[in-house]
Amino acid sequence: MGKHLSGLVLIKVMPDSSTRVVFTSEIGFKFFDFGFSKDSGFKVYYIIQQMDKQAVITTLRKDFELIMMYHTATEGSFILKDAEKYYYGFPQEKGYDFYIADSSCSQLMGMQRSSKRKAVVEAIMYGVDNSVPDTIGITHKNFNFTIGLKRIEKK
Repeated sequence: MGKHLSGLVLIKVMPDSSTRVVFTSEIGFKFFDFGFSKDSGFKVYYIIQQMDKQAVITTLRKDFELIMMYHTATEGSFILKDAEKYYYGFPQEKGYDFYIADSSCSQLMGMQRSSKRKAVVEAIMYGVDNSVPDTIGITHKNFNFTIGLKRIEKK
């Protein structure tokens, strides 16, 4: 609480189909290194002592699972619609993950993790090009915690 971290988040699909997520400072100091296996497994390879709290690890894990679209099994899934958007809902252990598309279902606009009654986390995407967003903003509604991700690519 009351802390600000800045750096690079590297997300890479490994040869065994697992995904590694590493957050480092601009000068290479590693804050955390997580692994997500294709069978829904999760492993903490490294995390700094100040962040090594179960609530922090769980929050980060769920945030990255949301934006990487993990746990989207079709069993129990549903679609809601309003005048401007489609909401694709996927039941989770506690609540739902929603993926929000425009009215023509041609572009993913955002993501949302919800309890049974209200939105808990919102992820908004900007600058989508070839299905890859330029920027993702993740905002928690129950406490002051945000993550801003900006894509950097080699030209």
